[in-house]
Amino acid sequence: MADLALLVLTLFWGTTFHFVKGVLSVASPAVFLAARFGIAAALLAAVALWRRDRVGAAFLRHGALLGIFMLAGFVLQTVGLRHTTPSRSGFLTGLAVLIVPFVARFLLGRRVKVASWAGVALAVAGLALLTHPFGEAVDAGVRLGDLLTAGCAVAFALQIVYTSEWSPRHPVVPLTLAQITVTFLGAAAMLPFEVRYYRPEGAAVFAGTVVFTGVFMTALAFFVQNWGQRHTTAVRAALIFSLEPVAAALFSHFYGGEPLRLTDWGGGALIVLGVIAGEVGGLLEGRRSGVDPKLAAAEGRAG
Repeated sequence: MADLALLVLTLFWGTTFHFVKGVLSVASPAVFLAARFGIAAALLAAVALWRRDRVGAAFLRHGALLGIFMLAGFVLQTVGLRHTTPSRSGFLTGLAVLIVPFVARFLLGRRVKVASWAGVALAVAGLALLTHPFGEAVDAGVRLGDLLTAGCAVAFALQIVYTSEWSPRHPVVPLTLAQITVTFLGAAAMLPFEVRYYRPEGAAVFAGTVVFTGVFMTALAFFVQNWGQRHTTAVRAALIFSLEPVAAALFSHFYGGEPLRLTDWGGGALIVLGVIAGEVGGLLEGRRSGVDPKLAAAEGRAG
């Protein structure tokens, strides 16, 4: 059920690229991010006040760190996209799926199954085909954008790994609220340092995108992520999240009319194959070793 919830979340996350690209023509990045995370924080604050969940001693530290990882990921991705191309940005952001098992294995000492490594390799190869990032001439500005976006992938990888590590220890609503509040405060702090713009003629587009991304793709989505990653490993979650570029490409193709080449379809197929290999291979490994897959997942998180 957790993997299915994360899969549905990932497919919906893939729709946001099309809408966010449109809203950035009427509002600057910090204005949009502050509005998006502001409405999400307000909604979750209301829910948290109603629920009144008790939090533990490490709650503030864990929530703040997860929020910092989230903030760094969004800021580095947005600023990097000003310099590099969308395809290179998509590929480099997707490299989080490659970074996650290394963080889980070498920083936290978690066991990563052979099938998961194979799934990650297929997913990364699929990302390269889907986003074809190396077809353009690379100048110094593009290299700067690539470097910033690579930092974004590291930040998102850390957020994925430590969400699996810490989300079981805290109530879901307060933990999600803490992350989103930190991201909102960071986006608001960016406002004095960017060339801000907001075009009133785009008010309908701005309001619609902020409500969609703020309520559904932020408040609800990160609640689902925090809940789902209580019941699965970080590597499995990262493999599922690697489907986001596939969902984005398909949505842009069928809804936005963007063409898809044969290599795009091949890349998407490789990513799907990587997810299947990681999931099915992990189940087969668990059966051969005589370990229940659910118990194996729990052991992977508990170390």
